[in-house]
Amino acid sequence: MAIYRHVHVEFWKDPKVLEELTPEDKLFFIYLLTNPNTTQIGVYKITKKQIAFELGFSIESVNVLMDRFINNYGFIKYNNDTREICLKNWGKYNLNKLGKPMLDCVKSELKNVDDKSLLEFIKPSISKEEIVSLFDEAIYLDKVNDKDNHKYNDRYTLSTQNKKEKENKNKNIGEKSNEIDIKTTREFKHTVLYEREDEYIYKKPSEEQLRYARNL
Repeated sequence: MAIYRHVHVEFWKDPKVLEELTPEDKLFFIYLLTNPNTTQIGVYKITKKQIAFELGFSIESVNVLMDRFINNYGFIKYNNDTREICLKNWGKYNLNKLGKPMLDCVKSELKNVDDKSLLEFIKPSISKEEIVSLFDEAIYLDKVNDKDNHKYNDRYTLSTQNKKEKENKNKNIGEKSNEIDIKTTREFKHTVLYEREDEYIYKKPSEEQLRYARNL
C-alpha cells in the first residue's frame, strides 16, 4: 500500500465535478481516491461503516452517496457481498507507468480481488497494454477456475445423489428380505401353491398324490 495517492489537478476542471457534484459529493470522491484502503489497481475492500466513521457521515448518508455515485454518476461500483469498491477512471491517473516494481505490485494486488468482474470496469481507463494484459489474465483465470468449480460441484452433487440412491436401494432390499416372503397360501386338494410378492413356487406333488390324480 502506498503512503500517498495522486489526485490530478484536472479533477477540479472536470465539467461533471464542477457542475453536478455537491460539496458533499466532492469530499466523498476525494476520500475514495485517497483513503488508506486504496490499492495500486483501484479495487479495494472498505465497509460503509468505515467510510461513515472517517468522514463523520451517517450510514444513511453514505448509502445515498454510494447510490448516487453508482447509478447517477457511474463513477464507481461496489460489491456488497465482498465489500469491494472500484473506481472507473483509476487507471488513467494511477496505472500509467511501467517497470518491474509496478507490474509486480499489480500482479500481487490482482490476486487479492475477490470479485474479478470489477476489473472490467477499470480496464478501459488503462493505457498501458502490459497492465491491461495482467487484468485480462486475472479475469480469464477467474472464469476458468469458476468453470472448474462448477464442474467439480456438479460431479460432487451427482456422486452424492448416486451414493444416496444406492444406499436407499440397498436399504429397501434389506427391508424386503426381512419380510415374510410367503404372503398368502392357497391350498388345493393335493397341492399347495406358495405365492410370493414377485414369483410363484410350485410344490411338486408326491407319487401318491399323482396316482390319486390319475384315478380321478
